[in-house]
Amino acid sequence: MDSSSLIFDFDAESFTKLLSKLIGESKYLQNNPPELIPQENRVVKHLLDVLLPFSTTQGGPLVVNHVTYVEGRGNLIVEYPGTVPGKILSFVGCHMDVVTANPDDWMIVVS
Repeated sequence: MDSSSLIFDFDAESFTKLLSKLIGESKYLQNNPPELIPQENRVVKHLLDVLLPFSTTQGGPLVVNHVTYVEGRGNLIVEYPGTVPGKILSFVGCHMDVVTANPDDWMIVVS
């Protein structure tokens, strides 16, 4: 598998399926201690299902690691090794937890 297949294998149906799974986990990602502790491993599982076929363990270009420092609150580290020694491109990603919001504080705007 070469790196170009990462781009060409992307399609709206796959993305929508993954997004639906992630949205389905939202109630487990609420971050409002002490009563709500997010369980990011639930998101990591879905992301691993999508990324592992592109990992170096499966012949792909990505180094995919699931690391956990606090039980249930895992992180996903994905590396795309370059070809030029000593050159590094770095991106620090996103949060997988969400902060609760009071619906009474929201305003609905219809345009």
